[in-house]
Amino acid sequence: MTSVGRNDPCPCGSGRKYKKCCLEADAQRKSAGVGQGSGMVVPVRAVVTELDGLSNRVVDLLGAGSFDEAEAACHRLRSEYPDQVDGIWRLATVYEARGDRAAAARCYRDAAGFMQTRDGFEDETIAHMIESAERMEAEPSAPPNGGPATQLGNSVVTEGPPSVS
Repeated sequence: MTSVGRNDPCPCGSGRKYKKCCLEADAQRKSAGVGQGSGMVVPVRAVVTELDGLSNRVVDLLGAGSFDEAEAACHRLRSEYPDQVDGIWRLATVYEARGDRAAAARCYRDAAGFMQTRDGFEDETIAHMIESAERMEAEPSAPPNGGPATQLGNSVVTEGPPSVS
């Protein structure tokens, strides 16, 4: 079993980064011996930054089918947080949800390139971006009607983009 990197999507499926989701709770459980028969319950304190809030809003908007608003939030992410991958990665998921696979592939490749030039990103996360781009390039494009893609999978709305702290 491979370990989860701080900037990887949280394995709980929340759509958030591991470091902004379960990392602290996992560390507290480990240090308290929870999971090793101690029976202790460690409270989880959610820490959400403005970046995380805006990034997670894109996920919520996609889930609600509000693609134009989700795209606008992505452009805001890219403008306000140019040193983070969130805007690029989330924009890829918006394009994927719309069925614009060519645009999604470009954004996934841009996200992979961004990650390759920054410290803190696991090789598996970068490989996932490249694989997502290749998947988009291999599938036929759906009509760009602004509606949900017929092959929209959980990865579109559950994976949170990692960012460098």
